[in-house]
Amino acid sequence: MPLATFLQVSDLHLGSPFGWLPAELRERRRRELQRVLEEAVLQAIMRRANAILVAGDLFDSDGVDPETLAFAVHAFDRPGCPPVFIAPGNHDPWSESSLTWSPRVLRARNWAWPAHVHIFTTAGWSSRPVPSAHVRIWGRCFTPGMPSAERPLEAGSLSEIASADPAGLRIALFHGSREGHCPPGQKSTAPFSDDEIRAAPFAYLAVGHYHRPSHIEEDGADAPSRGVRLAYAGSAAALAPTEIGSHGALEVRIEQDGSGHRVETQFVPLDPRQVHELQVELNGITQADQVDRRIRQALDEAGISDQDIVTVRLHGRLVKGVRYGGPGPELQGRAFTIRTDLRGVRPDYDLESYRHEAPRTTEERFVKTLLDRLESETDPEQRALIEGALYYGLDAFRLREVVPAYEELEA
Repeated sequence: MPLATFLQVSDLHLGSPFGWLPAELRERRRRELQRVLEEAVLQAIMRRANAILVAGDLFDSDGVDPETLAFAVHAFDRPGCPPVFIAPGNHDPWSESSLTWSPRVLRARNWAWPAHVHIFTTAGWSSRPVPSAHVRIWGRCFTPGMPSAERPLEAGSLSEIASADPAGLRIALFHGSREGHCPPGQKSTAPFSDDEIRAAPFAYLAVGHYHRPSHIEEDGADAPSRGVRLAYAGSAAALAPTEIGSHGALEVRIEQDGSGHRVETQFVPLDPRQVHELQVELNGITQADQVDRRIRQALDEAGISDQDIVTVRLHGRLVKGVRYGGPGPELQGRAFTIRTDLRGVRPDYDLESYRHEAPRTTEERFVKTLLDRLESETDPEQRALIEGALYYGLDAFRLREVVPAYEELEA
């Protein structure tokens, strides 16, 4: 039997606006985030977890709407819910005036977090015991104006932890960025290095901020524990179409391992929706409705369900004059939502034929001028603009029409 079991969850971002979804689906998806939190509490109860560890960004912002806040305050007030430890992140920092965390502000609304919910309220490390296990949770939070480069695991900030609890089993709970592993588009905040992880006096580090799950394992003889040393659970629910795969929480189990401890983690799915990205090639297509057919085939081959979130990245050359603006109603019904990325689609103009002949006509001089500019330009955004202008010009010369089609070209 494990010495301790935790359910680790983070980055739920309750109240997220979901601006990338069609307007009619946004409120529905926000409600689904609430159900994901309810499922996390239920899973913790079913698994007899000693505690729930919330590693930041429970809310998308401190100014979350009252209905969402009321839901969250009462979500943990469920019979059998174990102690909950929350380390506010950079999206929902703690302050005395915080709408989400301040007892004084909540009391003015006749609300209060349940007694078994502990919120870490300082940027420095502090600890609380887990009542049903010989474990202490050491946590820290973000506060407004806190420097994003502040290092939570630097030696100076941890110097008093080992002496304050020399024989205890210590678990870290915080929000931060593992250096060298920041996903594209993710902001680095509260950075820490692998060397700092190895030197930290914690048996396990539960971290939030990165929306993709990952972990570090360690089996060194001098390590505070063996097995999983640090883990990101990832976002508890899919928040963007780029967050590929399944989303949920981690069950963290700590067991006696000889004279030390071993930590194991297991993924716990919470979000019934999965996120997929498909590549679909369009060469040879002569009619717009053939694009939907090719996409439908790709959805079938990938086993996409009507619950899933799908991005279809189209690439290749369409016959001149063929326009495709996005999936039709029948295709949209194949998934919760389907987004098409047209940045890799080009009209089937033979540009090479313009490169090797001396320009004689206005069209040839136009094309040759833009091709020369394209070859000398290194900035991707400028290259995309030049290429779009080139295709619009060719449409005007060849098809006698200019229809919006090249606004999102990718260089």
